[in-house]
Amino acid sequence: MDACPICDGVQTAFFARQDDYNFVACRSCGFVFLLPMPSAEALAEVYDDEAFGVGRYPKAKSRMRRAMFRALGLWPYFFGKDAIDVGCGGGFVAESMRRLGARVAGLDISPGSIAYAKHAFPRGRFFEETFETFLARGETFDFIHSSEVIEHIGDVKEYMTFLSGIARPGARLFLTTPDIAHPTVPKDVTKWDMFAPPRHVQLFTEATLTRLFDAYAFDIVKRYYKKNAPTLQVLARKRD
Repeated sequence: MDACPICDGVQTAFFARQDDYNFVACRSCGFVFLLPMPSAEALAEVYDDEAFGVGRYPKAKSRMRRAMFRALGLWPYFFGKDAIDVGCGGGFVAESMRRLGARVAGLDISPGSIAYAKHAFPRGRFFEETFETFLARGETFDFIHSSEVIEHIGDVKEYMTFLSGIARPGARLFLTTPDIAHPTVPKDVTKWDMFAPPRHVQLFTEATLTRLFDAYAFDIVKRYYKKNAPTLQVLARKRD
């Protein structure tokens, strides 16, 4: 049996099933994840990259507006500093941070998204690379943004090792992900639009996310609670 990626517990209970995918909950920490977990190659096949490319990105204008609002709220943490958006898509948040005074980079595995970002925002640095390849560059950052990414990642330990590896001591990490414990989530979780295997392969609560962060030397210092939206939005600090 695969161990829980958060606490390494090996005892799980059936949580829910959708299509051909089974979610389990760790009996020790409560973390909800797919078991068996699809391979990285199988997960990559889920995503259609054909919608993205040079001059082609759905809802680009509205994405840019939302990105600017997001960046304005986080401005004190990246102004005049080195910042990266992990899972940057078309580069909208990275470009917003650049306009507000950061030295920015963006990372994504989608060739089409990175092609769009490089063409639309040529003053940023964008990389179509795996975590392992980028980590080998040796670059580190003062601010890391990663929104709606972690729930897609089959190997969450690799993801957290990467974030820890690129974070300078004292760096801030802003991360968002669906909140399966939010009161607006339906009792029948299979009716929740965020319960979407194999796009979403794991689902967090504040407790499980806090435990995961602690294992990689990140302390949550702020929670952005949304009463009507089932999302975890947290700001964490990398320990010195």
